Amino acid sequence: MSNPEHSSPADRWLAGKPTVLTNPVEACLGNPAAGSTVIASGYDFEYGTCANQFEIRRANDCALLYVFPQPAPESLPVIYPKNYIPFQFNELGGIVRWARDFIQRGKARALGAFAGDTGKILDVGTGSGVLLRLLARVRGSRENLWANDFSEEIVAPLAKEGFQTLVGPAESLDTSERFRAITLNQVIEHLQNPVRVVERLELLLEDGGYLFIETPSTDGRDSRLFRSRYWGGYHIPRHFFIFNEASLRQLLEGAGLQVVEVRYMCSPAFWIQSFHHALLDKGWTRLSRFFSVKNPILLAVFTTTDTLTIWFGGKTSNIRIVGKKVVR
Repeated sequence: MSNPEHSSPADRWLAGKPTVLTNPVEACLGNPAAGSTVIASGYDFEYGTCANQFEIRRANDCALLYVFPQPAPESLPVIYPKNYIPFQFNELGGIVRWARDFIQRGKARALGAFAGDTGKILDVGTGSGVLLRLLARVRGSRENLWANDFSEEIVAPLAKEGFQTLVGPAESLDTSERFRAITLNQVIEHLQNPVRVVERLELLLEDGGYLFIETPSTDGRDSRLFRSRYWGGYHIPRHFFIFNEASLRQLLEGAGLQVVEVRYMCSPAFWIQSFHHALLDKGWTRLSRFFSVKNPILLAVFTTTDTLTIWFGGKTSNIRIVGKKVVR
């Protein structure tokens, strides 16, 4: 038993937390025989759900990062606690709610530009359905808007509102429907096998349809500054695979999709979380609480930081990439 007087901040903070079940994994891109390199390690700095320490590994033959070991499926209820922020999006208020809705409306307009006014859209991993509801507002109709998640319980409220639903894991969705656009909005990084998911979704696109992905990118300045342990985009242990532009192109092109758009967007949350994790790990618990993704001052500061980066042609830690299904 460790001596409390000599224990680390993490030991004290994670005392009594469970150790979740995990599985060894390899990179989902490239040649697994090429091996990997450990570039970071850390805990669940954000929610403190478990006592496990995880590694962040980089595939030796591509730019892909991944968490090792990967939490087992039966561990998901532990690492996604009830206070997980995305579960509470509909409960946000004030300027934080306004900012979130502003960003989501921009996504809805961008997606609508690819799908048109009436094209079928499937939102994979829809969660609370924020994006779908905004799409319905933009279109003035719920017609041809589909929600997917892994359980009936999650999509049931959306079905009651008039949205079409598909239930099941993305990699095994089976339907005769074909979609003008399919979106993975901050989802692909959470999936156990992104390659299998993209290959499946390509089959569900109509000819000339679009796969619309938004996900963290390791090309941002905050990623480089906090790469060795604290970067918020690691979201340990919930982000299983973490991409950049090069690895996303490899993923889409490997599934036969043509990349037609790449765009970088603001990600103030990763800046805030990075500082939070560093302060917490050094034992500055009270100060770390100031660095909250609900802090409107910090959201404004780091949104401005990323906006300037984009204006000057730089890359941030949030990327949108769109792949088009080639007509064969």
